[in-house]
Amino acid sequence: MKGKWLATITTLGAATFAFGAAALAQTPPVGTGTPEATVSPATSSTAVASGTAVASGTAVSTGTAVGTGTAVASGTAVATGTVTGNLTPVPTIPVPSSIYVAGGKGNFPFANPAFQNVWNRTDRPVAQGKVSRTWFWGPGPNTPGLLEQYKEDPTGKGQRLVQYYDKSRMEINNPQADSSQPFFVTNGLLTVELISGFVQVGEKDFTKYRPACIAMTGDFNDQTAPTYFAFQNVSNTQAGDHPAPDRTGQKVNQAIDHTGTVVTTTAMSEITGTNFVHFEAQTKHNIPAIFWDFLNSTGPVENTSGQTVNEQLITPWFYASGLPISEPYWTKATINGKLTDVLIQAYERRALTYVPTNPAGFRVEMANIGQHYFDWRYRNFGVCAGTPVGTPTPPLPAGTGTPTSGTPGATGTAVSTGTPAATGTTTTGTPVSTGTAVSTGTAVSTGTVTVGTGTQTPVGTRVP
Repeated sequence: MKGKWLATITTLGAATFAFGAAALAQTPPVGTGTPEATVSPATSSTAVASGTAVASGTAVSTGTAVGTGTAVASGTAVATGTVTGNLTPVPTIPVPSSIYVAGGKGNFPFANPAFQNVWNRTDRPVAQGKVSRTWFWGPGPNTPGLLEQYKEDPTGKGQRLVQYYDKSRMEINNPQADSSQPFFVTNGLLTVELISGFVQVGEKDFTKYRPACIAMTGDFNDQTAPTYFAFQNVSNTQAGDHPAPDRTGQKVNQAIDHTGTVVTTTAMSEITGTNFVHFEAQTKHNIPAIFWDFLNSTGPVENTSGQTVNEQLITPWFYASGLPISEPYWTKATINGKLTDVLIQAYERRALTYVPTNPAGFRVEMANIGQHYFDWRYRNFGVCAGTPVGTPTPPLPAGTGTPTSGTPGATGTAVSTGTPAATGTTTTGTPVSTGTAVSTGTAVSTGTVTVGTGTQTPVGTRVP
């Protein structure tokens, strides 16, 4: 492999590491997304508890009483910062609907005209009903423009503008660059981050956070499909390289389960399109025909003049997905409540899924990785068993200015540089109504306290 996944300590505070050239896989960095069937809870962003802040500082959530200032969700998060079970059943940090609504249902404007141009090209024809196919980004933005830490920011503020969608996060790394160039808008290495547990804060710099025990595909909180963490031992990330030999001409013959256990199988070998047709030399992983054809497919797109023309949907083919970082595996996932065979493969920026029983136009899709990532980074979702819970830094809307070094307050202002808390940080604070955790462990009494509960109704993109 040309570039090894490097890990060298830098001066970015909480155990920041350098990430090798193979992680970016192209210059400049690009693409991200994820499976349709996995949807996040409805986001006014959170379910309202009792609608009141209790005088003792305890948040009450749909009848779940807590007595020590600890926020709980279905009894999983506890005061010691550990989690019982495989993962937290729902996000436990409230985020107001002015910041996040999954499924593009928040009526958020595009944060930059360049973001809208990228979305228009492939997804506006879908939204207008001109074509029946899977979304490449989602029905619309899930957030307003946000500011996240980025070391190479040419303005010197150490931030970049980002915006989340169901299947990705769009970014502008250099606002001074030529906006007409295809890589002016890029996509994060969301798959790499979720699998490895490191958050990208610069072109080659990552800060340690925690892996994500979130199912890569399937219904919300599916306990059958593999989690991102389950892919750690079969993918190329900071957690280690796991290359494969060139298997061009052979067929997919491996399966993976919820915990990452891999077995050899020929049960699905008769499925058309599962033969390997491309070996990616940079990352040393094979791509089957069904995914290769999807990444190189053509169809109706909207050009910059607003005309519908027939072109290659993704240019170049790795723009949205990045390069493959794992082999493809068959797995079982619960989709619409039914156990279903799914072929899944991790790429740097998206996870691709193939469901042979889906209708045409929806058999290959990109997972809802934009939803998964936002829930993981900002809402404490997918905390693996035995992992300290901690309190993430809240999302920072682009319109609020530069973050400060103070403590989160009742207004929802972000703190520090926008990076997540390091693994092992434990707090006993209760979430406040704006989605910010108060460091004293008391509930703010100026509004409704909301916490994530299992009573929320999932929303999101089409579930085949």
